[in-house]
Amino acid sequence: MFLSIVVGLLIGVALALVLNGMRSLDPKALLILKWFVGVIATGFIFLSFMFGFVIGVMAVAEINIGYYAYSKLFQRSSAKS
Repeated sequence: MFLSIVVGLLIGVALALVLNGMRSLDPKALLILKWFVGVIATGFIFLSFMFGFVIGVMAVAEINIGYYAYSKLFQRSSAKS
């Protein structure tokens, strides 16, 4: 269960990194990377819902928390420097 929480948070951080942080990549490579992370996130959510509704909702929350943590905490500290 702990590993599932860590994986959900890492997927959220990776999603925020791809959507907000990687602007120096080729646009086609960025599009492929967005699709790849999206497919992984969708698969993680569907797999979590197979184990029950509560665990599926927790997976969605974990990804959102990871995204929020990266976009609010890390983006703010990099904007100051």
